[in-house]
Amino acid sequence: MTRHIATHSLEQALEELERGAKVIAGGTDLMIHVRLAKLHGANPPDVLLDVTGIPELHRIDMQQDKPFVGATVTFHQLETDETVKQVFPLLTQAAESVGSVQIRTLATIGGNVANASPGADGITALTALGAKAEIASLNGLRHAPLEELILGPNRTTLAPGELLVGFELNRMAEGSAQRFSKIGRRRAVVIARMNLALCLDRDLNDPRIVLGACFPTPRRLAEVENLLKSGDPGAELWENAGKMSAEQFSSACGWRESAIYKIPAMTKLVAGTLESVWSELGGPSVRR
Repeated sequence: MTRHIATHSLEQALEELERGAKVIAGGTDLMIHVRLAKLHGANPPDVLLDVTGIPELHRIDMQQDKPFVGATVTFHQLETDETVKQVFPLLTQAAESVGSVQIRTLATIGGNVANASPGADGITALTALGAKAEIASLNGLRHAPLEELILGPNRTTLAPGELLVGFELNRMAEGSAQRFSKIGRRRAVVIARMNLALCLDRDLNDPRIVLGACFPTPRRLAEVENLLKSGDPGAELWENAGKMSAEQFSSACGWRESAIYKIPAMTKLVAGTLESVWSELGGPSVRR
């Protein structure tokens, strides 16, 4: 029979993890995995450790040089917190797209990352914001960019005894615009078939493009970003950026059935979002 332990202490949580406890926060992913495991004859975890009461994991701090979002912050908090909206509208938009109101009230940003689904909306947004995970164990703290933390679908470098505390984020340039877009089989309560996180500044000095549900691990599209840095802003550049994004997807993942719709959809999604964000910035039609 599974025991449930709730703790308000980071130190106690780490001690329980050393003894083999399994972390639970919102449980929206974990409980599905537990049910599936039981259906296949596997035993449920002996101990479920509720970490939602630990203050360090529930912190939102947008004031410091490296803004911080705790691992047990829910998607509902991210979509409603005014400081997050002001500093990282991308994170707010991504949170709004997750599941239903009931799911967003329970699901946490840390659980989204620890589950490491390629289609996770939070991961795409965090990667564009340069997120670096803070990870605690009885041996101390370590930090890892999301691109290094996530090894593949449902695989991370989190070791037994380690606990995801939260994420340090990069501040965007003054006056930059951020946008999260998503394609699914319906308009709401949908897992992404493709999502996009885009950050753009008016001078195109630090463009950031991340596509989710397209690659096995999160990644910024560096070649596309370099294209934007060196090109003249306008419809032709946006179209070329969309085509290059699709080429990178095809090169990295090879041909698969989903490519029939993903490649043209990706081209249009990237180009259209670039055009929309550039219009929001009020940018000139050509580089000066």
